[in-house]
Amino acid sequence: MRKIKEYCVHLMLGFAVSIMAASGVHAADAYKYSWKLATTEAPDYYMTQLSQKFIDKISQRTGGKVSGQVFASGQLGNLVGALEGLNMGNIDIVMDGVSSLSEANKLFNVFGIAYLYDTKEHQYRFWDKYFKEVTDLIAKESGYRLVAVIDGMSRQLSPKKPVRSLADIKNLKIRVPTVTPYVRVWQLLGAAPVTMSFNEVYTALQTGVVEAQENDIPLTIAMGFYEVAPYCVLTNHVPYEGAFYFDERTFQSYPEELKKIIYEVGAEITAESREIYKTLMADSLKKLKEKNVEIIELDLTEFKKATASMREEYSYAKGILDYVDKAKNP
Repeated sequence: MRKIKEYCVHLMLGFAVSIMAASGVHAADAYKYSWKLATTEAPDYYMTQLSQKFIDKISQRTGGKVSGQVFASGQLGNLVGALEGLNMGNIDIVMDGVSSLSEANKLFNVFGIAYLYDTKEHQYRFWDKYFKEVTDLIAKESGYRLVAVIDGMSRQLSPKKPVRSLADIKNLKIRVPTVTPYVRVWQLLGAAPVTMSFNEVYTALQTGVVEAQENDIPLTIAMGFYEVAPYCVLTNHVPYEGAFYFDERTFQSYPEELKKIIYEVGAEITAESREIYKTLMADSLKKLKEKNVEIIELDLTEFKKATASMREEYSYAKGILDYVDKAKNP
């Protein structure tokens, strides 16, 4: 009888461990996860491709304990819906712009401040020197654990007519995403920002509902906006930075071994994205010139002065702004 009882206990313990592993609960180093990564970006966009690479590398280094799939183009919902899924546990990772998350938590408005970084080198120093401090602050305030930053291109202006000074932007109807700081930038610059769905932009430019749109150059090319707005004004007003987000409570429940691997792979993805950026910027400008788009470079001094008040408006993110300032010096 005793042997039967011992056998039953052993069987039940084995069954319990199997259930824990299948559900993502770990005992010591016994864990198994199958992740869903949601993004609104297109499948062929380099940030989307890096997202799958992020999961694949983690899978390889955990010996297959982690697997996962990227659901692109909003298959799992728009950004807000994806973040809700993240909170509920239906989605494991979200990849989207850091400033875009301002619609979920106002703390992220800080990353949409115009001319937040003085240079690209300043931007890199900020993340490289203060990544842990900044991401810990973000996790505490928002509940989202940011584990890697994907380098992206700055947003530029694509108007139907030449813009050669700040005065030319006065009352210009510019399509802007429904992202609070993006709208605020153009308000401060004296334009008339118009928010609308992305799939309406081409027609809106074509019919004159709006007179310009702002986006990074690769997306402008991919969507053919240059066909109806044949100028590219290098305003460089907001840098686009993508990131991987986990729910903070879920992330902290992961084994230490896995968290370490996530950060290591995340750092590799960040480095790779910076190399991609160098090539992408040069290639994008070349493609625009080949399509007879006039590229206009401006003295941005007036633009920076006009938008300087954003730092004060978003002073509730002072903790992050302090690190931005610290990173100005090498």
